[in-house]
Amino acid sequence: MDETQGHPEPSLSELLAKYLRRPNVLLPLLGLVTFVVYSGSLSFDFVWDDWPQIVNSPIIRTWNNLPRAFTSDLWYHVARHQVYYRPLFVAWSMLNYTLFGLRPWGWHLGAVLLHVGAVAAVFWLARRLALEYWTAALAALIFALHPIHIEPVTWISAASDTMVTMFAALAFATFLNGRDPERNSELKKRAAWWIASLALLACALLTKEMAVVFSALVGIYVWLHPAGRNASPRKRVLGAVTEAAPYAVVTLAYALLRKHALLHATGQFDPSHGMMDVVRTLPLVLSIYLRHLLVPVGLTGLYYTPYVTSAILSQVVAPVVVLGAALVALWYWNRREGNSTVAFAGLWLLVGLAPALYLRNFGNGDFVRDRYMYLPSIGFAILAAMGLRRLPSIRGWSAQVVQACAVLVLCGGYVCASLAQQVYWGSDLLLLARGQSLYPGNPYAVAGLAKEYSQRGAHDRAIELAQSVVRDHPEYGYGPLALAEAYIRAGRFEEGRIWLDRVNPDYAKSEMGMAAVAGLYGQMGDYERAFALCSEILEKEPNLYSALYNCGNIHLMDGQYRDAEQLLSRAVQLVPEQAAPKHFLGRALLQDGRNAEAQPYLLQAVAMDPKVWDYHYWFGVSLERSGNMSAARTEYQRTLQLNQDSKEAKMRLTALEAK
Repeated sequence: MDETQGHPEPSLSELLAKYLRRPNVLLPLLGLVTFVVYSGSLSFDFVWDDWPQIVNSPIIRTWNNLPRAFTSDLWYHVARHQVYYRPLFVAWSMLNYTLFGLRPWGWHLGAVLLHVGAVAAVFWLARRLALEYWTAALAALIFALHPIHIEPVTWISAASDTMVTMFAALAFATFLNGRDPERNSELKKRAAWWIASLALLACALLTKEMAVVFSALVGIYVWLHPAGRNASPRKRVLGAVTEAAPYAVVTLAYALLRKHALLHATGQFDPSHGMMDVVRTLPLVLSIYLRHLLVPVGLTGLYYTPYVTSAILSQVVAPVVVLGAALVALWYWNRREGNSTVAFAGLWLLVGLAPALYLRNFGNGDFVRDRYMYLPSIGFAILAAMGLRRLPSIRGWSAQVVQACAVLVLCGGYVCASLAQQVYWGSDLLLLARGQSLYPGNPYAVAGLAKEYSQRGAHDRAIELAQSVVRDHPEYGYGPLALAEAYIRAGRFEEGRIWLDRVNPDYAKSEMGMAAVAGLYGQMGDYERAFALCSEILEKEPNLYSALYNCGNIHLMDGQYRDAEQLLSRAVQLVPEQAAPKHFLGRALLQDGRNAEAQPYLLQAVAMDPKVWDYHYWFGVSLERSGNMSAARTEYQRTLQLNQDSKEAKMRLTALEAK
């Protein structure tokens, strides 16, 4: 007789469900899926703000600067009006620099791992919010895969949003643990959870400003879930204030510390737009965020949504109607659920976004950024998971099958949308070209694209784009800099000088701005002004990469090869992963008659970035001087393949052929 009769072997799906029921199996699997989806970002370069915030940041290069991270602005070397107080993000950057130097793949690995950590924190938070196990797992999966998270996961500088969300989710989960009398009958255990929650909130606040809403979220939760049954409205309000008070005290302490650290910061307030403009524009901004959550396509880091001053019907009334319908739907759903989870998730979504809704903190048009939705999207993930788990049976298909199919379709769509859109964060050119194609009115995208074209030798196109910025957006302070750079790179120095005098004064007085302006003066041959700026910068920040690199090149152009060698050698030590400083150091040594020392640097530059024609040309010169004519000929030919207009390469190749 078969002893297994009456006890059939479990199916594969049953076994899978059994093992996934264990968090120690589920969470590593969620982490693996998340990592695979974003693993392509490990091949991405530094982009956009990564250059000033990481590559050119003097503060992250030694742990001795950690105290300064708590007493200064993250961008103090770039501009004086910035108010980015994020010391723990700076500490994370220091750790990355210690581990990886300036190898982009290591920084991207750190950003992806932060997202994996945030996914685990969301699962724990969902469970502590009393969501059933599979609903919490689904919320974590939706949070892991939603394409609106592309920006903070694939862009290193936005990892602060991932960090603050992870800390905030952990802080709220520990708050709920401390509030649960069934889990913590002893007062000491509950106190330990509360202390941990307050410490995690402090970490969140010191990572990014989005955490300032945490005490409000605590108050809302307590008001929705009072300690006593049938509590009166007065007791509910009193309980909410009492339990939120310690978190408000921590937030106040952070605000005082931040104010002291940013004592001289001026902020970014647009004097030409008042509160009425803000009120008219808010519905449009909120509706765009809602659209990105529901239909995550057309994502970019360069949205452009200027203040609403016309088209009231389409840009004010229509968004208000859509948002009103969404609120009514959530209200009705919450009434049917009867446990306030829907209400709290919806309020988490709205309150979590609140710091990004004071539009006057941003430049006109810079109101929508996907990274601001990272923390609020926890609420959306919970709502989406609850909605999917409520799907009923359909025409003979069980509710379980319907729900499984819906999850597969939704998450499959998320994965496809994420893979298709994250590639645009791979380089500055891809990022700016996509932003300009989707939002051609965005002055930042157009000016940035002009700079990219200028660096690649497409001078006419660069000048055309930069001219459109200063013509269409005279209020944009960096337009004159883009146009000046385009003219100067094209050799039109007089026009470049005119626009250089109109560069944003705040930027021109910062360390990094002075380095950029000094480099442009150097290209025009105005070495006296260039060297004066260099001396001023390097006296303040002797380890600022942009200053060492630009000022080294100025000395090179002026024929001061030993001074150029000294500065460029330090630049190479700071960023050994970059080809440009090695190339110019090689040129300084070569032109100083030290070809044997120069050749290894020129070779490294060619190997690291073989698409730059100038690198091949100067490496060819070095090879020719060392007597290796065959290899020199190959390098000149490669130069002409990359740049057919290189007269120097043509002349040298002709001379070699004649020998």
